[in-house]
Amino acid sequence: MNIDLLSLSAHKFYGPKGVGATFIREGIKIEPLLHGGGHEFGLRSSTENVSGIVGLAEAVRLRKKEMNTEAKKLTKLRDHLIKGILKIENSHLNGHPIKRLPNNANFWFAFIEGEALIVQLDSYGIAGSTGSACSSSTLEPSHVLMAIGLKHEEAHGSLRLSLGKYTKKSEIDYTIKTIPRVVSALRKLSPFKGKWQ
Repeated sequence: MNIDLLSLSAHKFYGPKGVGATFIREGIKIEPLLHGGGHEFGLRSSTENVSGIVGLAEAVRLRKKEMNTEAKKLTKLRDHLIKGILKIENSHLNGHPIKRLPNNANFWFAFIEGEALIVQLDSYGIAGSTGSACSSSTLEPSHVLMAIGLKHEEAHGSLRLSLGKYTKKSEIDYTIKTIPRVVSALRKLSPFKGKWQ
């Protein structure tokens, strides 16, 4: 695959949290962040999490076996979600409509603020984010959304929804039914309407 450096987090493929792996192509030199005992070929000193490493390896084995079937299922659910959400007036899909991960849909809605949308959806049992999960505590707009050309206020009106192997069509249908109601209620309260023309 012509990869120089690759990092993996086990929880992203249903492995144990707090363990990961790094691939380093032979000949690539990196500086360790932790110095000391010389573990991991001198690149990361500390006691190795053997049970976590075994769990990561088992998760990789299981996911490899299910990957193609799961990707087809998730793509179908994702496309159903996108089609349903884009029926909302002044809603937009971030990114390419087809060339995207099977488990991710990212939208922006004019005239509302993403954090308010997240809070309201949470009260209906729908979990989402305005950015990446690892930076959900920051109020700054996603640098990725800014890089693809969104304006500051558009990126702030974003919603990221992730699907997984346990996602059911009934949950997608519930989300498609609920989001328009929440967006409509927030727009009635919005001071932004009419300013983003």
